[in-house]
Amino acid sequence: MIRKNKLHMTLLLCAAVLCVAANGSAAAQYEEPEASAPAEMVEAEADGPDAGTGLPEDMETGRDGEEDAARDNYVPLYINGALHSECLVIDGVSRMSLGRFATLAGLSFDGFSIGGLTPQLAESGEYAVVNGRYFYLPDGLYELGGELLWPLSAVAKIFGCSVSWDAASGSVNLDLTDIEPLESGETYYDEQDVYWLSRIIYAESGNQPLAGQIGVGNVVLNRVESELFPDSVFEVIFDRSYGVQFSPVENGTIYAQPDEEAVAAARLCLEGYNTAGGSLYFVNPDIGAGYWFAANLTFVTSIGDHDFYA
Repeated sequence: MIRKNKLHMTLLLCAAVLCVAANGSAAAQYEEPEASAPAEMVEAEADGPDAGTGLPEDMETGRDGEEDAARDNYVPLYINGALHSECLVIDGVSRMSLGRFATLAGLSFDGFSIGGLTPQLAESGEYAVVNGRYFYLPDGLYELGGELLWPLSAVAKIFGCSVSWDAASGSVNLDLTDIEPLESGETYYDEQDVYWLSRIIYAESGNQPLAGQIGVGNVVLNRVESELFPDSVFEVIFDRSYGVQFSPVENGTIYAQPDEEAVAAARLCLEGYNTAGGSLYFVNPDIGAGYWFAANLTFVTSIGDHDFYA
């Protein structure tokens, strides 16, 4: 049975190691297990949320049909444009163990480190840190047959390659032409942006779920990109063109020390993860003028206590 595994440990890949030691052969180690899988599938996650579907939405399950349901969750896997094997899709997300990805990409893997990099999973299981870079895992990891399965898009990003979903053929395409670890977080992130973005996130949404904190950061970065607002994180936060834009600037809580999750949310935003679309505004309708936002702006989404508008 497949089960969602929101792991509460620093890194998690031990199960794969035990599997290696027991089997002793690479072929046996990374063979796709024949176990039960969720019956409903929507879209296979590739490089973003807009990947096509083409997967069956209704699959027969039950004690007698579990093996067939599991098999139906496997879709063709193309490597560098050539049909290679199969890829497992769970809840609409293409997933793979780090061990199998290492085998496909020709990388070293000792059960903890892949290609010399050691992923660190947050206690919440909602994100991972690799080489100082942050990767959003809103659905966590899954365990199947003793192996921990990562979103294939996240693993591909770690090594600078791409994965896409081909709706026409119902297949996953993994491009391993150029394998190279991403730039380290130490040089990738602008620490000034992290400093102020994490503080506005913490001040405005420190009591909200991670998705909501990312949404607040998205609003700030969307404003940076908009011609209607200043061109830097600092300037957007302290913008007074039409009065104070963020209440923490007015009441001083912008200077509060952010917690670890708010800092993680800031870095996830800077990685390009987005939960609020093109929103330029957010409001807690229970304490703010939500009626004005609803009457004058375009509603985008609600996350936690906040409504987001464009």
